[in-house]
Amino acid sequence: MQPIEVEASQKLEELEIQQQELESESQKVGNEIQNREEKMQALENEKIQLEEEVAVLQADIDDLVIEISEQEKEIDHIKEEIEQLKVEIARLQEQIDKRNEQLESQARSVQTNANPSDIVDLLMSAESLTDLVGRIGVVNKLVSANQDIMAAQIADQKTLEETEAQVKREQEEVENVMVQLEVSRSNLVNQRGALDDKIIQIAAQYEMTDKERESFINEQSIIAERTSTLTEEMKVEKQRILEEERAKQEAIRVAEEKRQKAAEVTARAKAEAAAKAKAEATAQKEKNNNSQVTISSNNASSTEASSNVAPTSNGWTRPARGRISSPYGWRTHPIFGDRRFHTGVDIAGSGPIIAARAGTVTTAGYNGALGYYVKVDHGDGYTSVYSHMQPNLSVARGQRVSQGQQLGIMGTTGDSTGVHLDFKVYRNGETVDPMNYIN
Repeated sequence: MQPIEVEASQKLEELEIQQQELESESQKVGNEIQNREEKMQALENEKIQLEEEVAVLQADIDDLVIEISEQEKEIDHIKEEIEQLKVEIARLQEQIDKRNEQLESQARSVQTNANPSDIVDLLMSAESLTDLVGRIGVVNKLVSANQDIMAAQIADQKTLEETEAQVKREQEEVENVMVQLEVSRSNLVNQRGALDDKIIQIAAQYEMTDKERESFINEQSIIAERTSTLTEEMKVEKQRILEEERAKQEAIRVAEEKRQKAAEVTARAKAEAAAKAKAEATAQKEKNNNSQVTISSNNASSTEASSNVAPTSNGWTRPARGRISSPYGWRTHPIFGDRRFHTGVDIAGSGPIIAARAGTVTTAGYNGALGYYVKVDHGDGYTSVYSHMQPNLSVARGQRVSQGQQLGIMGTTGDSTGVHLDFKVYRNGETVDPMNYIN
């Protein structure tokens, strides 16, 4: 009977081990399903939030469309005024030219057909005082008429100059409104792109998580079937050896009670000693942590003070206020966790972002990784990039910006873990350490 008992015990033990493995595997799959369910719920909440954001973005887009329409109407109205002013200028110019021709004709007539003595002869040849007075009246009328013509000529010339100045002012206003119109159109395109990008991202995550959840549920069903079959085998095996085990169990129980009592006494003593040692270790750790907090506070204060440096003398200026949270070079990526080369510097803070140097905006848009960003070409082989800004940028592509001009506001769009500016500098197409220019 001993070989049979040993064989039965080994078989039951093997079945129990298999059952434990299946239970462990089932628990692991169940936990994974729960994680997927939680992630699905989180994505569902994100979808609800996204719907709200879509409504807000759509309202912003509608406002921008209305603003663009109003700006286009204003441009058309100003252009109509300019055309009317041009017609008035042509009319005034024609009237001035006709008077000039009349005055030139009279001047040529006097120069050709008369001289100062003619007027004297006209007066001296009068036969009587009445005749003399009449001839003087004729001369005065001629002079007075020419004076009226000159006065009208001067007035029209002044009106002409004022109208031309008004045309120039209207043209400058058209140019300013067209710049604002281009900025509004650029922001409209950026917000639509950001909205599409976010919708695609949420949809892709939702689909992937749903498929993985279904896969784990199928795997759990297979494990449940295997566990059910194994349970039946164990039931038969246990029933077969149950009678043989009953006699042993009583003796084992008594011995086990004695062993447990001894073990409890030993465990209690060990637990008391461990608790005492843990309390001492905790007190020492708190003491060490207090010292490290003091040192960290001092280091943080010195770092904060060093961030307020004056602009450099090589033509660059700091693009934003705040502390340097991540320098240029190799680092562990804060989102993906792997080692990557950081091609810029991160400035943590808030508020406006300005152009480090004057230049031309070559990009003012949205990118899935960079978020809302602006790229400025400085024209001498240098280019600067400003990333993770809030929506509604302050500039548009093709716009000329001066040093210190606002480009946008610091945000956390794209691949970002907090509000900051990722500032990059390119020299001849290759990144360089921005701190060599703004530190």
